[in-house]
Amino acid sequence: MDDESAVKKTVAYKIVRQIVDHVYGSDEKVTPEEFLHVYRIFNGAGGSWEGLIGGDMKSVAILEGAVDRFIKWRNTFRIACRVTRTFGGQYRSS
Repeated sequence: MDDESAVKKTVAYKIVRQIVDHVYGSDEKVTPEEFLHVYRIFNGAGGSWEGLIGGDMKSVAILEGAVDRFIKWRNTFRIACRVTRTFGGQYRSS
């Protein structure tokens, strides 16, 4: 079994996937590497996977915030990459 399929079988990944599907739609993909970023944000913000599974609404709110922050960061990063490619690295702020 490879690492990607192992990550996708975890309860934590399935919960993140459900939140992404519900809030952003099923077209929004989250790779296992990106999931690890969400996982770190969630843990760093004081979230508890055990609490989440047990129905702790504080952990639910923390996870929703972690997913939201990550998706916004990723979208901003993608836009920055497109701008860089478009201007060929020649854009400079004054």
